[in-house]
Amino acid sequence: MNPPRRLPPVVLLLLVVAALTGCEPLSALSPGAGSQPPPAGALVVSFIDVGQGDSVLVQSGGKSYLVDAGKPQEGPNVVDFLRSRGVEKLDGIVVSNPDADHIGGFVDVLDAFEVSTVYLSGDPKGTATYNSFLRGVRDEGSTVEESRSGDVYDWGGTEADVISPPPGALFSETNDNSVGILLTFGTARVLLAGDAEKKGEEYMSVGPHTGPLTVLKVTHHGSNTSSTPLFLSRFKPRIAVIQVGEDNSYGHPTPQTLRRLQTVGAKVFRNDEHGDVIVTIKDNKADVAVTEP
Repeated sequence: MNPPRRLPPVVLLLLVVAALTGCEPLSALSPGAGSQPPPAGALVVSFIDVGQGDSVLVQSGGKSYLVDAGKPQEGPNVVDFLRSRGVEKLDGIVVSNPDADHIGGFVDVLDAFEVSTVYLSGDPKGTATYNSFLRGVRDEGSTVEESRSGDVYDWGGTEADVISPPPGALFSETNDNSVGILLTFGTARVLLAGDAEKKGEEYMSVGPHTGPLTVLKVTHHGSNTSSTPLFLSRFKPRIAVIQVGEDNSYGHPTPQTLRRLQTVGAKVFRNDEHGDVIVTIKDNKADVAVTEP
């Protein structure tokens, strides 16, 4: 198994300080800031560099939630990152979809941390990786919940609205059944929706939670089958983070997706270019820090 790839916290630099109503001058984080727990009264959303996969740590009000964990070989990397951010236990983990690039690292996560609740989409995926994950959950003894549109959670003072998949019959494609979670913290809104493609995005776009976003985790790694014009027009992001691996074989993110994001005025950050991307939201400001300046 590959060793962790965490960079020293001292190289964590603040690239952009984006106010929710505008922009402010650049500044730098103090040395060691990357190894500290999140500041009080803040929502911190960390987009962990797991190559071609997804993994997002949400910290708010002393609670920690992990949405996806990358491929199996990324498990130690994810565990190391969580520890560097002061995580001692996880109040919940979310499986946005059951593909290996979203769930593989959870085996190591479950070994390393107590996990209170596991949120699933309910989409069946009988792969060896998914079955290994389910065995790990059973051994952990976590509470398991199926998350569908209309569910609302309190994540340490941050409202977490599930806005996809539908509460009834699921879509035919696994990607479209990705769990979509809209985080609301004060006036800030952050949308995490896994690998949702056209049908999943359309479902969210005609729902009751549309409106501008502070941060969008770009769906399906920037694939051309996602980030549709309708979706981006209904959820216009100020900051867009693409979880994507360097020189990946899929050509992600596609030029078409990058143009669409540019059209709506989003500032784009990418794991393949910026490493870990950490967004700290406090006092109606969103500070974006990266490990690869």
